[in-house]
Amino acid sequence: MNPLSNTLHAWRRTSFVIGWRSRVVALLCARYGNLSRSRSLIRSLIYSVIGLFSRNDEVIVTFRSSERPFTASLRKNNESDYLVFGEITMGAYPLSNLPIKTPDHVIDGGANIGLFSLLAHAAFPHASLTCYEPDPDNVAQIRKNFAANGIEAEVFEMGLWSSTMDLFFHSAMSYSGTVSQVPSGNPVSCVLPEIPSNSLLKLDVEGAEYEVLPALFNAGRFPITILMEIHEFDSRGESILDLLRTNGYRWRESFSPSERCVNLCAVKG
Repeated sequence: MNPLSNTLHAWRRTSFVIGWRSRVVALLCARYGNLSRSRSLIRSLIYSVIGLFSRNDEVIVTFRSSERPFTASLRKNNESDYLVFGEITMGAYPLSNLPIKTPDHVIDGGANIGLFSLLAHAAFPHASLTCYEPDPDNVAQIRKNFAANGIEAEVFEMGLWSSTMDLFFHSAMSYSGTVSQVPSGNPVSCVLPEIPSNSLLKLDVEGAEYEVLPALFNAGRFPITILMEIHEFDSRGESILDLLRTNGYRWRESFSPSERCVNLCAVKG
């Protein structure tokens, strides 16, 4: 699509957002995330314009999910927040019209600032909610967004890995940060999450899915639904798909082997 078509498509995706200010912010975040990094000048312009909508260093957006209004706070000049809201605007991790059973528990692995959890709470208001996020600044923002919407949840300042251990957080290795065994000045506790029966697991853990998923299955922990972002898909993503197939998961999506990163909804049985 050409730039005008892309913009019109993104604008149509903002229909879930309430109020013209929030809709413009959603449009700008979506276009910012969709533009190639080679378009540095226009990306820089969009980034600056989003900041103009801030008040007290917060860009407040209001949207509706499952007929319920929510308010979320994005931090001014925080690229990660803008990109995540842009992804949500463009339909990342959709919870409507999916072939999934209503879960009793939602586990948000790599919760960032809690935007997916807001959508999950709207879709499954009676499900318990547990969030894992290794970045302390993001955890503070999660708590702020949950408090603004009256949501109770367990929020752990932890990363996810194949077992309980201390690893290292790297904020510059991806826009939302990642944990690895490579030393840094930011040690972080990591765990393999508990998976209660009838659970939905969302995984956006910047490559740690190659550690987490096999360990979960080896431990006999099987979510009924897994919503996940598979990184490095072009080089090793097929191993994740094989693992899911072997353990009885199915999905509707199809992918090109050359895609770098893909989103998947896998359902047990």
